[in-house]
Amino acid sequence: MASKIFITGTDTDAGKTWVTASAVRSLLQQNRSVRALKPVACGLDTDGRNEDIETLLHAQGLQNPDDICLYQFAKPAAPSQAAAEEGGQVAPQQLVHWCEEKSSDVEITLIEGVGGLMVPITDNWLVSDWIQAMPDAEVWLVIACKLGAINQTLLTLDKLKQIGRTPSRIFFNAAGNTSDTWIKPTLEAAQPFLTTNCIIQEISYGQHPEIDFDN
Repeated sequence: MASKIFITGTDTDAGKTWVTASAVRSLLQQNRSVRALKPVACGLDTDGRNEDIETLLHAQGLQNPDDICLYQFAKPAAPSQAAAEEGGQVAPQQLVHWCEEKSSDVEITLIEGVGGLMVPITDNWLVSDWIQAMPDAEVWLVIACKLGAINQTLLTLDKLKQIGRTPSRIFFNAAGNTSDTWIKPTLEAAQPFLTTNCIIQEISYGQHPEIDFDN
């Protein structure tokens, strides 16, 4: 198993945080050395908190957002836009270095991305570039199964192929309470484009996935 896992999705609210939190809990229950990161987070509530960060902190029994997040921006938007709103920007090299540094003292690091592969971190640097900058990180893909998911899934798989990456694990997630019916058709459409060694998991609405790290 790779020491670093990058969790990306087909869209915002695909279920990346849900999967990441479930994975870190599973590893902690196995007494594994693990850290879950949300390096870039956009969208803060009136108390200055980000929901994804709070979820991952709680899953790990941590309290300080700085332990798992390098960049927080108030606006719920793409990082390039959210940062510009505050007169700043993400520094790609610093971001990658921080992820590597945070991964150096644990067995497994889960790195949750932002939105999908084409989300701009800066004006000319995308989430897909972030993944390329971490060539030793395994890629997990979370798919929000809903109307339009087939198109999003195939576009995402095609983009990963373009950058020379294939997901080692894919989660077909019922992202809404009527989404269970979309899991099967989305999976069937994606199946011909998946590698034989890709692990597939289906997540019913509200279900915490059981993640077997020995497979």
